[in-house]
Amino acid sequence: MNNRREQLETLHAHLGELIAVLAQDPACQWRAHFAACQQRAASLLNLGFTQSELNELSGSVNHVYGGSGSFNDYAPVRAKADGTFSVITGMDGFSKLSSNVYASALALRVVGEAP
Repeated sequence: MNNRREQLETLHAHLGELIAVLAQDPACQWRAHFAACQQRAASLLNLGFTQSELNELSGSVNHVYGGSGSFNDYAPVRAKADGTFSVITGMDGFSKLSSNVYASALALRVVGEAP
């Protein structure tokens, strides 16, 4: 897909899906970050964008995916009274949504085709 607008629309949609799922965990510290990124994507869709702005948005989205204490370490689980953990209701598709956001943000930075 070479159409940057379509790629930005895809990222905007994926961010919305992820935000909706993260809302199932009121203690999730990452929801605000992704909401701010989605607002930025909406602004770019409304006002227009340069490749530099897309690169900046992509970096902003994806910088939380690496390192210790990053979004990659977030687990959508809740402790139960017996000391075990269970996935928070409504977060079954979290991993796929998270991957979709990462990949669609990365696609905004990729310019040209691989040989």
